[in-house]
Amino acid sequence: MTMLFTAAALVALTQSPPAPVAASPAPVPARSSEVPVAGTIVIGTVGGEALTKPARAIYVDAVEQALAGRGFTLLPDAGHGRYVADVTIDRAARGVVSGGRASGGAPQMSLNGGVSLGLRAGGDRLDDLVVTRLTIAIRPRGEARVIWSGSAVTARVSNTPSGNVPLVARTLATAVMTQFPARTAGPVSIP
Repeated sequence: MTMLFTAAALVALTQSPPAPVAASPAPVPARSSEVPVAGTIVIGTVGGEALTKPARAIYVDAVEQALAGRGFTLLPDAGHGRYVADVTIDRAARGVVSGGRASGGAPQMSLNGGVSLGLRAGGDRLDDLVVTRLTIAIRPRGEARVIWSGSAVTARVSNTPSGNVPLVARTLATAVMTQFPARTAGPVSIP
């Protein structure tokens, strides 16, 4: 916002006595609106569906890196962090998509001496379209109340370079923590 003042107004502003300062202390924000600041943090619960133990470890590592990138110091012992980050990873197949030709070209075949068909060697590869949602909820240690949470969601084709678990985990964890400390109404959608 740009404010324009005339020269006379500026002189009046600079020569007027300062306004009295209120003697009361500044209001303290309600604890429910508390936003965490960089500090020590531990990973708490890790929940979600359809996740293998190795994939779960990959997501935890990605979340730890994203938290560290926002200035948090990760501690290994749950009893010592100022904050606890609870992580939820939900993955679900939402149909199948064609992954393209599996291999080779389209050989020509002749049937009954006159009809020719183009057939792909190996046919189309069908892969799952997997929707993954990552949510990180930060709460003070020893309390159940969440003081910040963020989430991100993406849909990727399995068995493709963009759909591999480490890339999806890093992408979602970074997207969630990029929101910090702002609060959003829903998950950030990542292409």
